Amino acid sequence: MGSNIESMAQKYRPTTGIAEVDNALGGVIAGDNLVWEIDSGVAGDHFISQFVAACELGGVPVVYVSFNRSPQTIAAKYARLMSPGRFSLIDCFSSGKGNSDEVFLKFFDDPARNTVHAPVHIADPADPSRLEQALIEVGTRGGRSANYVFDSLTGMLDLWGDENRVVRLFGHLCPRLYDLSTLAYWLVETEAHTEAFLAKVRHITQVVIEVSLANGQRALTVHKAAGRSAAIGAPQPLDLEEGSSVQDGESRSAKDLDRMTRRGEELRRKYQVDSIVGGSAAIRRLLGLAATAARSRSSVLITGDTGTGKELIANVVHYNSDRASGPLVKVNCGALPEALLETELFGHVKGAFTGAVRDYEGRFRAADGGTLFLDEVSEMSPRLQVKLLRVLQERQFEPVGSTRTMTVDVRIVAATGRDLRSEIRAGRFRHDLFYRLNVIPIHIPPLSERHEDIPLLVDHFLEKYNRESNRQVTRVPREVLDKLLAYSWPGNVRELENCMERAVVMSPDNEVSLELLPEEIRECRPDSAVSPNPVSAAGPESELRQAVIRLLLSNNDPSGMRDIILDTVEETLLRHLLDSGRYSQRELARLLSLSRVTLRKKLDRYKIS
Repeated sequence: MGSNIESMAQKYRPTTGIAEVDNALGGVIAGDNLVWEIDSGVAGDHFISQFVAACELGGVPVVYVSFNRSPQTIAAKYARLMSPGRFSLIDCFSSGKGNSDEVFLKFFDDPARNTVHAPVHIADPADPSRLEQALIEVGTRGGRSANYVFDSLTGMLDLWGDENRVVRLFGHLCPRLYDLSTLAYWLVETEAHTEAFLAKVRHITQVVIEVSLANGQRALTVHKAAGRSAAIGAPQPLDLEEGSSVQDGESRSAKDLDRMTRRGEELRRKYQVDSIVGGSAAIRRLLGLAATAARSRSSVLITGDTGTGKELIANVVHYNSDRASGPLVKVNCGALPEALLETELFGHVKGAFTGAVRDYEGRFRAADGGTLFLDEVSEMSPRLQVKLLRVLQERQFEPVGSTRTMTVDVRIVAATGRDLRSEIRAGRFRHDLFYRLNVIPIHIPPLSERHEDIPLLVDHFLEKYNRESNRQVTRVPREVLDKLLAYSWPGNVRELENCMERAVVMSPDNEVSLELLPEEIRECRPDSAVSPNPVSAAGPESELRQAVIRLLLSNNDPSGMRDIILDTVEETLLRHLLDSGRYSQRELARLLSLSRVTLRKKLDRYKIS
């Protein structure tokens, strides 16, 4: 038995324990800190179990640091997967979230806990230094480096109440674990944290993996994989039932290539130019600009208020261009301070600053051959604006701490909610950078300026969330649609989408009732947001389109609606023209290109005298 374990240990290579994840990352490297960003609805148990099982197979000990799980749960779920003496627990839960409840504390006096090797209970987990001391104590046991699982950065935040304290500890431990050539899992619940916190964590670590859930299907997105080639920012399905352990030895490269190819085709279909929902003149102009931008290789500047869909347009531009098979890498320039944003964009070399324990290629090199989307580009500091300008002009830059010049082939799509010309006058944005970015300007108008798109968007979001929730909420009464049309939508399309998602989830039947709308929408008066002359504002075609959509939305059964709509339009037209007294029947027949016999039949049918 001992020789078998030694043989397996010699063959051990760093792994997450899930072949599909390893392949998506381009491999796991000794010293990696792997941050798992877990969406609500996704359980992290499977990822931890596979990792622990792979460590056992490779003869590598595991140290589990618990903030969110009781020691009893950890022993039952994970410690049992390992041989005696290999699984160690540092318990921050029992005296933290567990409130020192005797139910949890008695675990440490229970002889049945022998699956956990010498567990350490931290009586004062609110003090981060206690955790560091425990890590030193446990890490020196046995004489061999262990792999680590920190079950929740979110749990640290709940306990310590300060994101900066969590980031400081994370930034302190990551390089030390890297120096030990160990692997460390860090789990974080994405929705519990600010974008700024997540951006700092992503900057510090070597690997960032997001796991989300939509339509009952898990999707895995690699946001960072330093020092290797990976499909950054491209979601791919993750079939955990099908996914096998990397120790199975089965070659999956052909299958993975086929899956990535199919995923690329799905994204190109999803983000076709005509995938943008709307029928207004503004949207038609937007479609034309997006198509033009996709055919070009020039820089694109997308402007518009928050929630209008700037990132959607960036996706459309990329996936309809000749770079669609290349990476689409996204960076929020407003989420990181200047120093972190610089290394995130341009990379750094080992030793460039404290904590730079290995070379990091940066987002420009990750986007080579594809598109780099710079959201909130107006938040970039003047110094970084100069470096960005050089890349746009020369396609070259130097990573932080290096004198070596890198050359990249990257198409820039930038976005901002600010008026950059005003920023230029205020001295906060370079005019030469503005001209470099603004080669193809695309402005997305707010939803308040295109109310005629609201019925189409309502229909689109109802269909989307009915499909995701397996519901049939399809009926929108006239009074509800009138309220939606009257509201000013300061949060734009994103606010409307949230409103429809809530309605689908909360509706007790198949109808979006007035009570399901947020209070500010229910209390909005029709004359408070809509133009007093909607026909002149939107055009008669748009008004007619709105009326047709309202009719369709207010009826559960669309069968026969075509004839009803056409007959109603025709009758209204004939009645109005005859009632005007301007035309005889002979003149009206000539005007409408009808024979007099056909006109008389239509008048009789509609009972028009």
